[in-house]
Amino acid sequence: MSTPLLYGRRARGQLGAVLDARPPRPLAAGDQRLPVTWPLVVLFVAFPLWWVLGVGAFTWIIVAIPMLASLIWLRRARVPVAFVLWLAFISWVLLSGLQLESGTKIITFSYRLALYAAAGVLFVYTYNLPRGKVLDAKILRILTIFWMIVVVGGYAGILVGAHTFTPLIDELLPGSLRHQEFVQELVQPVFAEVQGFLGFPIPRPAAPFRYSNYWGGNMAVLTPVAIAAVIAAGRGARRKLIIAVLIASVVPMVFSLNRGMFISLSIGILYVALRLAMRGRLAAFGSLLGIAALVAVILVATPLGHLIAASFSSTHGHSNSTRLSVSQQAIAGARQSPIFGYGEPQAAPGQTGLPPIGTQGQLWMVLYSNGIPAVVFFIGFFLAVLWQTRRAHGMAGLWLHTVPLVALPQIGVYGWLPVELQVVMVAVALSYRYCWQPAARPGPGTPASARAVARVPALADARSARAVRSRSP
Repeated sequence: MSTPLLYGRRARGQLGAVLDARPPRPLAAGDQRLPVTWPLVVLFVAFPLWWVLGVGAFTWIIVAIPMLASLIWLRRARVPVAFVLWLAFISWVLLSGLQLESGTKIITFSYRLALYAAAGVLFVYTYNLPRGKVLDAKILRILTIFWMIVVVGGYAGILVGAHTFTPLIDELLPGSLRHQEFVQELVQPVFAEVQGFLGFPIPRPAAPFRYSNYWGGNMAVLTPVAIAAVIAAGRGARRKLIIAVLIASVVPMVFSLNRGMFISLSIGILYVALRLAMRGRLAAFGSLLGIAALVAVILVATPLGHLIAASFSSTHGHSNSTRLSVSQQAIAGARQSPIFGYGEPQAAPGQTGLPPIGTQGQLWMVLYSNGIPAVVFFIGFFLAVLWQTRRAHGMAGLWLHTVPLVALPQIGVYGWLPVELQVVMVAVALSYRYCWQPAARPGPGTPASARAVARVPALADARSARAVRSRSP
Protein backbone atom coordinates (compact mmCIF):
# COMPACT_ATOMS: atom_id res chain seq x y z
CA MET A 1 0.00 0.00 0.00
CA SER A 2 1.32 3.43 -0.87
CA THR A 3 0.33 6.92 0.11
CA PRO A 4 0.39 10.00 -2.12
CA LEU A 5 2.20 13.12 -0.97
CA LEU A 6 0.39 15.98 -2.66
CA TYR A 7 1.79 19.46 -3.06
CA GLY A 8 -0.01 22.49 -4.36
CA ARG A 9 -0.29 26.26 -4.04
CA ARG A 10 -2.45 27.64 -1.28
CA ALA A 11 -4.54 30.76 -1.79
CA ARG A 12 -1.70 32.96 -0.54
CA GLY A 13 0.84 31.26 -2.78
CA GLN A 14 2.50 29.20 -0.05
CA LEU A 15 3.53 25.61 -0.60
CA GLY A 16 1.60 23.14 1.53
CA ALA A 17 0.08 19.69 1.61
CA VAL A 18 -3.26 20.04 -0.15
CA LEU A 19 -5.47 17.84 -2.27
CA ASP A 20 -4.72 18.32 -5.93
CA ALA A 21 -6.61 16.43 -8.60
CA ARG A 22 -4.13 17.25 -11.33
CA PRO A 23 -1.86 14.39 -12.46
CA PRO A 24 1.77 14.38 -11.28
CA ARG A 25 4.73 15.38 -13.38
CA PRO A 26 6.77 12.18 -13.68
CA LEU A 27 10.51 12.23 -13.14
CA ALA A 28 11.18 11.66 -16.83
CA ALA A 29 14.29 12.28 -18.84
CA GLY A 30 12.44 14.44 -21.34
CA ASP A 31 11.94 17.19 -18.74
CA GLN A 32 15.64 17.73 -18.01
CA ARG A 33 19.08 17.61 -19.53
CA LEU A 34 20.57 15.28 -16.93
CA PRO A 35 19.44 11.65 -16.59
CA VAL A 36 17.12 11.08 -13.67
CA THR A 37 19.71 8.87 -11.99
CA TRP A 38 22.29 11.68 -11.78
CA PRO A 39 21.97 12.12 -7.97
CA LEU A 40 22.76 8.43 -7.46
CA VAL A 41 25.75 8.67 -9.79
CA VAL A 42 27.07 11.74 -7.96
CA LEU A 43 26.60 10.14 -4.55
CA PHE A 44 27.82 6.61 -5.17
CA VAL A 45 29.89 6.41 -8.35
CA ALA A 46 31.76 9.67 -7.64
CA PHE A 47 32.18 8.90 -3.94
CA PRO A 48 35.97 8.26 -4.18
CA LEU A 49 36.41 11.83 -5.43
CA TRP A 50 34.47 13.27 -2.49
CA TRP A 51 36.46 11.04 -0.11
CA VAL A 52 39.77 12.34 -1.47
CA LEU A 53 38.54 15.92 -1.21
CA GLY A 54 37.34 15.31 2.35
CA VAL A 55 33.67 16.18 1.69
CA GLY A 56 32.23 12.65 1.43
CA ALA A 57 30.37 13.03 4.73
CA PHE A 58 28.49 16.10 3.43
CA THR A 59 27.53 15.14 -0.13
CA TRP A 60 24.43 13.23 1.04
CA ILE A 61 22.98 16.41 2.53
CA ILE A 62 24.02 18.64 -0.38
CA VAL A 63 22.64 16.40 -3.14
CA ALA A 64 19.40 15.87 -1.18
CA ILE A 65 18.50 19.52 -1.81
CA PRO A 66 18.04 19.25 -5.61
CA MET A 67 16.40 15.84 -5.15
CA LEU A 68 13.86 17.43 -2.82
CA ALA A 69 13.32 20.22 -5.35
CA SER A 70 12.62 17.59 -8.04
CA LEU A 71 10.06 15.90 -5.81
CA ILE A 72 8.34 19.22 -5.16
CA TRP A 73 8.34 19.93 -8.90
CA LEU A 74 6.76 16.51 -9.37
CA ARG A 75 3.86 17.96 -7.32
CA ARG A 76 2.70 14.49 -6.38
CA ALA A 77 4.98 11.79 -5.04
CA ARG A 78 3.98 8.42 -3.68
CA VAL A 79 5.53 6.61 -0.74
CA PRO A 80 4.73 3.28 0.95
CA VAL A 81 2.70 3.43 4.14
CA ALA A 82 5.78 2.35 6.09
CA PHE A 83 7.37 5.71 5.32
CA VAL A 84 5.05 7.29 7.89
CA LEU A 85 7.24 5.64 10.52
CA TRP A 86 10.31 7.33 9.07
CA LEU A 87 8.59 10.71 9.14
CA ALA A 88 7.64 10.04 12.76
CA PHE A 89 11.25 9.14 13.53
CA ILE A 90 12.62 12.35 12.02
CA SER A 91 9.98 14.40 13.84
CA TRP A 92 10.90 12.77 17.15
CA VAL A 93 14.60 13.39 16.54
CA LEU A 94 13.78 17.05 15.90
CA LEU A 95 11.84 17.28 19.16
CA SER A 96 14.70 15.68 21.08
CA GLY A 97 16.84 18.64 20.04
CA LEU A 98 15.04 20.66 22.72
CA GLN A 99 17.21 18.80 25.26
CA LEU A 100 20.40 20.43 23.97
CA GLU A 101 22.15 23.36 25.60
CA SER A 102 25.69 23.44 24.16
CA GLY A 103 26.29 25.20 20.85
CA THR A 104 28.68 22.47 19.72
CA LYS A 105 26.09 19.81 20.49
CA ILE A 106 23.55 21.71 18.39
CA ILE A 107 25.92 21.59 15.40
CA THR A 108 26.50 17.84 15.64
CA PHE A 109 22.80 17.27 16.29
CA SER A 110 21.86 19.28 13.19
CA TYR A 111 24.31 17.29 11.10
CA ARG A 112 22.82 13.94 12.14
CA LEU A 113 19.28 15.23 11.70
CA ALA A 114 20.18 16.41 8.18
CA LEU A 115 21.56 12.95 7.38
CA TYR A 116 18.32 11.30 8.52
CA ALA A 117 16.30 13.73 6.41
CA ALA A 118 18.60 13.23 3.40
CA ALA A 119 18.14 9.46 3.68
CA GLY A 120 14.38 9.93 3.55
CA VAL A 121 14.64 12.18 0.49
CA LEU A 122 16.94 9.66 -1.22
CA PHE A 123 14.42 6.89 -0.57
CA VAL A 124 11.45 8.87 -1.90
CA TYR A 125 13.39 10.04 -4.97
CA THR A 126 14.48 6.50 -5.88
CA TYR A 127 11.00 5.15 -5.18
CA ASN A 128 9.40 7.72 -7.52
CA LEU A 129 11.72 7.31 -10.49
CA PRO A 130 9.88 6.19 -13.68
CA ARG A 131 8.90 2.60 -13.51
CA GLY A 132 10.71 0.11 -15.73
CA LYS A 133 13.15 -2.76 -15.68
CA VAL A 134 15.77 -0.76 -17.57
CA LEU A 135 15.85 1.97 -14.94
CA ASP A 136 15.82 -0.59 -12.12
CA ALA A 137 18.86 -2.20 -13.72
CA LYS A 138 20.61 1.19 -13.77
CA ILE A 139 19.98 1.73 -10.06
CA LEU A 140 21.26 -1.76 -9.30
CA ARG A 141 24.32 -1.11 -11.46
CA ILE A 142 25.10 2.11 -9.59
CA LEU A 143 24.98 0.34 -6.21
CA THR A 144 27.13 -2.46 -7.62
CA ILE A 145 29.77 0.04 -8.74
CA PHE A 146 29.78 1.48 -5.23
CA TRP A 147 30.25 -2.03 -3.83
CA MET A 148 33.25 -2.49 -6.13
CA ILE A 149 34.64 0.82 -4.86
CA VAL A 150 34.37 -0.47 -1.30
CA VAL A 151 36.18 -3.70 -2.27
CA VAL A 152 38.98 -1.71 -3.93
CA GLY A 153 39.15 0.47 -0.82
CA GLY A 154 39.57 -2.69 1.23
CA TYR A 155 42.59 -3.76 -0.78
CA ALA A 156 43.99 -0.22 -0.59
CA GLY A 157 43.71 -0.42 3.20
CA ILE A 158 45.60 -3.72 3.29
CA LEU A 159 48.39 -2.36 1.09
CA VAL A 160 48.68 1.21 2.39
CA GLY A 161 47.92 0.56 6.06
CA ALA A 162 47.71 3.50 8.44
CA HIS A 163 49.11 6.05 5.98
CA THR A 164 46.88 9.01 5.23
CA PHE A 165 46.97 12.39 3.50
CA THR A 166 45.59 15.87 3.98
CA PRO A 167 42.37 16.47 2.02
CA LEU A 168 41.73 19.72 0.18
CA ILE A 169 38.85 20.70 2.46
CA ASP A 170 41.23 20.66 5.44
CA GLU A 171 43.21 23.49 3.87
CA LEU A 172 40.06 25.57 3.46
CA LEU A 173 38.66 25.14 6.97
CA PRO A 174 39.31 27.85 9.57
CA GLY A 175 41.68 26.87 12.35
CA SER A 176 38.90 26.85 14.95
CA LEU A 177 37.19 23.99 13.09
CA ARG A 178 40.16 22.18 11.59
CA HIS A 179 41.39 20.75 14.89
CA GLN A 180 38.04 19.70 16.34
CA GLU A 181 37.77 15.94 16.75
CA PHE A 182 34.29 15.75 15.23
CA VAL A 183 35.36 17.69 12.13
CA GLN A 184 38.49 15.55 11.68
CA GLU A 185 36.37 12.45 11.93
CA LEU A 186 34.29 13.69 9.01
CA VAL A 187 36.98 15.01 6.67
CA GLN A 188 40.19 13.03 7.31
CA PRO A 189 40.68 10.12 4.86
CA VAL A 190 41.73 6.82 6.43
CA PHE A 191 42.94 3.76 4.54
CA ALA A 192 43.05 1.28 7.42
CA GLU A 193 43.10 0.92 11.18
CA VAL A 194 46.24 -1.00 12.09
CA GLN A 195 45.55 -2.91 15.31
CA GLY A 196 47.52 -5.59 17.13
CA PHE A 197 45.02 -7.30 19.42
CA LEU A 198 45.83 -10.65 17.75
CA GLY A 199 49.45 -10.34 18.82
CA PHE A 200 50.65 -8.89 15.52
CA PRO A 201 49.65 -5.78 13.52
CA ILE A 202 46.68 -6.25 11.17
CA PRO A 203 45.64 -3.53 8.69
CA ARG A 204 41.86 -3.55 9.02
CA PRO A 205 40.44 -1.90 5.86
CA ALA A 206 38.54 1.36 6.32
CA ALA A 207 38.72 3.19 2.97
CA PRO A 208 36.63 4.90 1.73
CA PHE A 209 35.14 5.34 5.21
CA ARG A 210 36.46 6.56 8.55
CA TYR A 211 36.50 3.33 10.52
CA SER A 212 36.95 -0.35 9.79
CA ASN A 213 33.57 -1.08 11.35
CA TYR A 214 31.96 1.30 8.86
CA TRP A 215 33.70 -0.59 6.06
CA GLY A 216 32.41 -3.91 7.38
CA GLY A 217 28.87 -2.64 7.86
CA ASN A 218 28.66 -1.28 4.32
CA MET A 219 30.27 -4.39 2.90
CA ALA A 220 27.66 -6.57 4.58
CA VAL A 221 24.66 -4.67 3.18
CA LEU A 222 26.23 -4.28 -0.29
CA THR A 223 27.08 -7.96 -0.74
CA PRO A 224 23.39 -8.98 -1.24
CA VAL A 225 23.18 -6.15 -3.77
CA ALA A 226 26.18 -7.60 -5.63
CA ILE A 227 24.60 -11.06 -5.63
CA ALA A 228 21.39 -9.53 -7.01
CA ALA A 229 23.49 -7.87 -9.73
CA VAL A 230 25.01 -11.24 -10.69
CA ILE A 231 21.53 -12.69 -11.10
CA ALA A 232 20.19 -9.69 -13.01
CA ALA A 233 23.22 -9.42 -15.31
CA GLY A 234 22.55 -12.66 -17.15
CA ARG A 235 25.37 -14.15 -19.16
CA GLY A 236 28.25 -12.01 -20.34
CA ALA A 237 31.35 -10.12 -19.30
CA ARG A 238 29.54 -8.03 -16.67
CA ARG A 239 28.38 -11.12 -14.81
CA LYS A 240 31.88 -12.63 -14.88
CA LEU A 241 33.36 -9.38 -13.58
CA ILE A 242 30.96 -9.20 -10.64
CA ILE A 243 31.59 -12.84 -9.75
CA ALA A 244 35.35 -12.24 -9.86
CA VAL A 245 35.04 -9.22 -7.56
CA LEU A 246 32.78 -11.23 -5.22
CA ILE A 247 35.48 -13.87 -4.88
CA ALA A 248 38.17 -11.20 -4.45
CA SER A 249 36.14 -9.44 -1.76
CA VAL A 250 36.70 -12.34 0.62
CA VAL A 251 40.28 -11.23 1.31
CA PRO A 252 39.56 -7.68 2.64
CA MET A 253 36.49 -8.99 4.45
CA VAL A 254 38.68 -11.42 6.39
CA PHE A 255 41.34 -8.77 7.05
CA SER A 256 38.67 -6.44 8.44
CA LEU A 257 38.06 -8.87 11.34
CA ASN A 258 34.51 -7.51 11.55
CA ARG A 259 32.55 -10.12 13.44
CA GLY A 260 29.36 -8.10 13.10
CA MET A 261 29.77 -8.13 9.32
CA PHE A 262 30.11 -11.92 9.18
CA ILE A 263 27.22 -12.53 11.59
CA SER A 264 24.78 -10.15 9.90
CA LEU A 265 25.67 -11.41 6.42
CA SER A 266 25.28 -15.02 7.59
CA ILE A 267 21.79 -14.19 8.86
CA GLY A 268 20.89 -12.83 5.44
CA ILE A 269 22.27 -15.87 3.60
CA LEU A 270 20.47 -18.25 5.96
CA TYR A 271 17.22 -16.33 5.42
CA VAL A 272 17.54 -16.57 1.63
CA ALA A 273 18.31 -20.29 1.90
CA LEU A 274 15.17 -20.85 3.96
CA ARG A 275 13.05 -18.82 1.53
CA LEU A 276 14.39 -20.86 -1.38
CA ALA A 277 13.65 -24.12 0.42
CA MET A 278 10.11 -22.96 1.19
CA ARG A 279 9.58 -22.03 -2.45
CA GLY A 280 10.79 -25.42 -3.62
CA ARG A 281 13.70 -23.83 -5.50
CA LEU A 282 16.01 -26.75 -4.83
CA ALA A 283 18.41 -25.91 -7.66
CA ALA A 284 18.96 -22.37 -6.41
CA PHE A 285 19.19 -23.65 -2.85
CA GLY A 286 21.85 -26.16 -3.90
CA SER A 287 23.80 -23.44 -5.74
CA LEU A 288 23.79 -21.27 -2.62
CA LEU A 289 25.06 -24.13 -0.50
CA GLY A 290 27.73 -24.86 -3.10
CA ILE A 291 28.96 -21.26 -3.05
CA ALA A 292 29.05 -21.29 0.76
CA ALA A 293 31.03 -24.53 0.69
CA LEU A 294 33.48 -23.07 -1.83
CA VAL A 295 34.10 -20.03 0.37
CA ALA A 296 34.60 -22.33 3.38
CA VAL A 297 37.17 -24.39 1.46
CA ILE A 298 39.05 -21.22 0.44
CA LEU A 299 39.18 -20.08 4.04
CA VAL A 300 40.30 -23.43 5.38
CA ALA A 301 42.96 -23.92 2.71
CA THR A 302 44.50 -20.45 3.19
CA PRO A 303 45.77 -18.40 6.15
CA LEU A 304 42.56 -16.37 5.97
CA GLY A 305 40.79 -19.02 8.02
CA HIS A 306 43.23 -18.52 10.89
CA LEU A 307 42.47 -14.79 10.89
CA ILE A 308 38.73 -15.43 11.17
CA ALA A 309 39.22 -17.97 13.98
CA ALA A 310 41.50 -15.55 15.82
CA SER A 311 39.00 -12.73 15.33
CA PHE A 312 36.14 -14.62 16.97
CA SER A 313 38.32 -15.94 19.81
CA SER A 314 40.00 -12.58 20.52
CA THR A 315 38.76 -9.83 22.81
CA HIS A 316 39.42 -7.29 20.02
CA GLY A 317 41.49 -5.12 22.32
CA HIS A 318 38.79 -5.13 25.01
CA SER A 319 36.26 -3.80 22.48
CA ASN A 320 33.64 -6.17 23.90
CA SER A 321 33.96 -4.75 27.41
CA THR A 322 34.03 -1.20 26.05
CA ARG A 323 30.87 -1.71 24.02
CA LEU A 324 29.18 -3.38 26.98
CA SER A 325 30.03 -0.50 29.29
CA VAL A 326 28.83 2.14 26.82
CA SER A 327 25.62 0.26 26.04
CA GLN A 328 24.86 -0.21 29.74
CA GLN A 329 25.30 3.51 30.33
CA ALA A 330 23.09 4.27 27.33
CA ILE A 331 20.34 2.06 28.77
CA ALA A 332 20.70 3.70 32.17
CA GLY A 333 20.50 7.14 30.56
CA ALA A 334 17.40 6.13 28.60
CA ARG A 335 15.71 5.12 31.85
CA GLN A 336 16.31 8.60 33.24
CA SER A 337 15.13 10.36 30.06
CA PRO A 338 13.02 7.80 28.18
CA ILE A 339 10.92 10.14 26.02
CA PHE A 340 13.33 12.49 24.24
CA GLY A 341 16.71 11.25 25.45
CA TYR A 342 19.53 13.78 25.70
CA GLY A 343 19.64 15.05 22.12
CA GLU A 344 23.23 13.93 21.50
CA PRO A 345 25.83 11.46 22.80
CA GLN A 346 27.62 12.75 25.91
CA ALA A 347 30.92 12.04 27.61
CA ALA A 348 30.75 9.48 30.41
CA PRO A 349 30.96 11.40 33.71
CA GLY A 350 34.06 10.63 35.74
CA GLN A 351 35.41 8.11 33.20
CA THR A 352 38.25 8.90 30.86
CA GLY A 353 39.26 6.81 27.88
CA LEU A 354 35.74 5.57 27.16
CA PRO A 355 33.78 6.61 24.04
CA PRO A 356 30.85 9.00 24.61
CA ILE A 357 27.61 7.47 25.85
CA GLY A 358 25.34 6.91 22.88
CA THR A 359 28.02 5.76 20.46
CA GLN A 360 29.33 2.28 19.55
CA GLY A 361 26.14 1.41 17.69
CA GLN A 362 23.19 3.00 15.91
CA LEU A 363 20.79 1.54 18.47
CA TRP A 364 22.53 3.21 21.41
CA MET A 365 22.84 6.50 19.56
CA VAL A 366 19.11 6.68 18.86
CA LEU A 367 18.13 5.34 22.28
CA TYR A 368 20.33 7.70 24.30
CA SER A 369 20.06 10.74 22.05
CA ASN A 370 16.41 10.61 20.97
CA GLY A 371 14.52 8.35 23.38
CA ILE A 372 12.65 5.06 23.30
CA PRO A 373 9.90 6.23 20.87
CA ALA A 374 12.57 7.12 18.31
CA VAL A 375 13.97 3.58 18.57
CA VAL A 376 10.48 2.15 18.00
CA PHE A 377 9.97 4.32 14.91
CA PHE A 378 13.46 3.60 13.54
CA ILE A 379 13.35 -0.19 13.89
CA GLY A 380 9.65 -0.29 13.05
CA PHE A 381 10.27 1.36 9.69
CA PHE A 382 12.77 -1.26 8.55
CA LEU A 383 10.68 -4.14 9.90
CA ALA A 384 7.66 -2.78 8.02
CA VAL A 385 9.75 -2.45 4.86
CA LEU A 386 11.01 -6.00 5.27
CA TRP A 387 7.42 -7.25 5.50
CA GLN A 388 6.09 -5.19 2.60
CA THR A 389 8.87 -6.26 0.23
CA ARG A 390 8.78 -9.94 1.11
CA ARG A 391 7.32 -10.78 -2.32
CA ALA A 392 9.80 -8.87 -4.47
CA HIS A 393 9.95 -10.70 -7.78
CA GLY A 394 12.77 -12.96 -8.82
CA MET A 395 15.98 -14.02 -7.13
CA ALA A 396 17.42 -10.52 -7.51
CA GLY A 397 14.40 -9.08 -5.74
CA LEU A 398 14.76 -11.61 -2.93
CA TRP A 399 18.39 -10.60 -2.30
CA LEU A 400 17.51 -6.88 -2.35
CA HIS A 401 14.65 -7.53 0.06
CA THR A 402 17.21 -9.11 2.43
CA VAL A 403 19.29 -5.90 2.81
CA PRO A 404 17.42 -4.47 5.84
CA LEU A 405 17.53 -7.90 7.49
CA VAL A 406 21.32 -7.86 7.12
CA ALA A 407 21.53 -4.29 8.41
CA LEU A 408 19.35 -4.57 11.50
CA PRO A 409 21.56 -7.01 13.50
CA GLN A 410 24.38 -4.46 13.20
CA ILE A 411 22.64 -1.65 15.07
CA GLY A 412 23.98 -2.79 18.44
CA VAL A 413 27.63 -2.61 17.34
CA TYR A 414 27.92 -0.43 14.21
CA GLY A 415 26.86 3.11 13.45
CA TRP A 416 24.93 3.72 10.23
CA LEU A 417 25.93 7.34 9.69
CA PRO A 418 26.83 8.85 7.36
CA VAL A 419 26.93 6.24 4.55
CA GLU A 420 25.35 2.90 5.45
CA LEU A 421 21.92 4.38 6.10
CA GLN A 422 21.91 5.92 2.62
CA VAL A 423 22.91 2.61 1.03
CA VAL A 424 20.16 0.75 2.86
CA MET A 425 17.56 3.35 1.85
CA VAL A 426 18.36 3.06 -1.86
CA ALA A 427 18.40 -0.75 -1.69
CA VAL A 428 15.05 -0.71 0.13
CA ALA A 429 13.50 1.61 -2.47
CA LEU A 430 14.82 -0.68 -5.21
CA SER A 431 13.31 -3.73 -3.51
CA TYR A 432 9.93 -1.97 -3.58
CA ARG A 433 10.42 -1.38 -7.30
CA TYR A 434 11.07 -5.09 -7.77
CA CYS A 435 7.67 -5.72 -6.20
CA TRP A 436 6.10 -3.83 -9.11
CA GLN A 437 7.85 -5.84 -11.81
CA PRO A 438 5.63 -8.48 -13.45
CA ALA A 439 6.41 -11.96 -12.26
CA ALA A 440 7.66 -14.55 -14.74
CA ARG A 441 5.04 -17.05 -15.88
CA PRO A 442 5.29 -20.01 -13.46
CA GLY A 443 5.87 -23.54 -14.71
CA PRO A 444 3.47 -26.41 -14.05
CA GLY A 445 5.50 -27.58 -11.06
CA THR A 446 5.80 -24.20 -9.36
CA PRO A 447 4.24 -24.07 -5.85
CA ALA A 448 1.20 -21.86 -5.36
CA SER A 449 3.13 -19.65 -2.95
CA ALA A 450 5.62 -18.80 -5.68
CA ARG A 451 2.80 -17.74 -8.00
CA ALA A 452 1.54 -15.13 -5.59
CA VAL A 453 1.89 -11.59 -6.84
CA ALA A 454 2.82 -8.78 -4.47
CA ARG A 455 -0.06 -6.39 -4.01
CA VAL A 456 2.06 -3.28 -3.87
CA PRO A 457 0.34 -0.22 -5.30
CA ALA A 458 1.69 1.55 -8.32
CA LEU A 459 4.35 4.18 -8.13
CA ALA A 460 2.01 6.82 -9.47
CA ASP A 461 -0.81 6.85 -11.97
CA ALA A 462 -0.76 5.49 -15.50
CA ARG A 463 0.98 8.55 -16.84
CA SER A 464 3.96 7.97 -14.55
CA ALA A 465 4.07 4.34 -15.61
CA ARG A 466 4.41 5.43 -19.25
CA ALA A 467 7.16 7.95 -18.49
CA VAL A 468 10.07 8.18 -20.89
CA ARG A 469 12.97 5.96 -19.94
CA SER A 470 15.97 7.88 -18.77
CA ARG A 471 19.41 7.75 -20.34
CA SER A 472 22.13 5.54 -18.84
CA PRO A 473 24.20 7.04 -16.04
